[in-house]
Amino acid sequence: MFVRKGRFAAALVITALTLSACGSDPSSPTTEGAGKQALTVATQPDFFGIPLYFAVQKGFLAKQGIDAKLQEFPTGVEGTEAVVTGQADLTSVAGYPVASLAAKGAKVKIIGHNATSYGWWGIIVDSSIATPQDLYGKTIALQSNSTASYWFDRFVAFHKLDKSKIKVMDAKYAQLVPAFAKGDANAIIHFEPNVTKAINARPGARLGWAGGDDDLLPFIGYVVAGPKIFENQEVGVKVLRALRETSSYMKSNQGEVIAFIKSKTGITDDAEAKKILSKIDFSLAFDPASVDQIQQVADYQLEMGNIKNKVDAKSYVITDWVSAL
Repeated sequence: MFVRKGRFAAALVITALTLSACGSDPSSPTTEGAGKQALTVATQPDFFGIPLYFAVQKGFLAKQGIDAKLQEFPTGVEGTEAVVTGQADLTSVAGYPVASLAAKGAKVKIIGHNATSYGWWGIIVDSSIATPQDLYGKTIALQSNSTASYWFDRFVAFHKLDKSKIKVMDAKYAQLVPAFAKGDANAIIHFEPNVTKAINARPGARLGWAGGDDDLLPFIGYVVAGPKIFENQEVGVKVLRALRETSSYMKSNQGEVIAFIKSKTGITDDAEAKKILSKIDFSLAFDPASVDQIQQVADYQLEMGNIKNKVDAKSYVITDWVSAL
């Protein structure tokens, strides 16, 4: 079960306090002289990829004795595939692609989550849609076999809609805003900064429903690790400690974060970037709601026939390293 917003926020606060009590002094010396662990960090030029850029570029991983280099991909899906194939060792992505890969026996594990949002993504609609029932006879575009398709099916079930009365257009994420702007679709499911771009691309467009409305799907960015990390707890804990310090730095240096976001996402307005940034909590955590969401995604993929075998989420998550910081 997903927790309500208030309880979810409280859980994050409690986790943060626990980490603060258990963690080491961020200013304490590292073991850089003992030889560094080389890691490749896969990231993407969107809001959920920002902590990974900062973890490498601001030296938080280096401080933990890790020689990290960045490798940029279009989205977290490609970045996760890079971890699976050994091209990278670490990334952050939604639970959906990880469940798909875990079902195929991929050597990846989730060791925490470092981003949570109730408003980072959602359904953008044109002026003809005001209620869920208004989707009948209309076209909604989304990328199939993705977090978006999972969220849409839950949305349909929650509002007791007849999905057969809604035209679903399969389109890659990069094609969604152009399709909406041209009027090929009455609605799309997308994430920021594309939510804002889609709204600005068409008169009368608005965010109809945000991810997390009705507690359907708060978006969680999971920390995905390859064998160099998940087979070595010492390295894994160092990675998580670096991400925790990155989160603290980002919260204290919002102006710098906003400037970096603008350089990566195409957003040009400070206020717009700040508004989107305010929707995301970059705290490092791993709470029961996170694992529950992973299991629900895996069960959905089995039900839809996207995977052949049932997956136990607990078999590819490591929940106790966060508490070891």
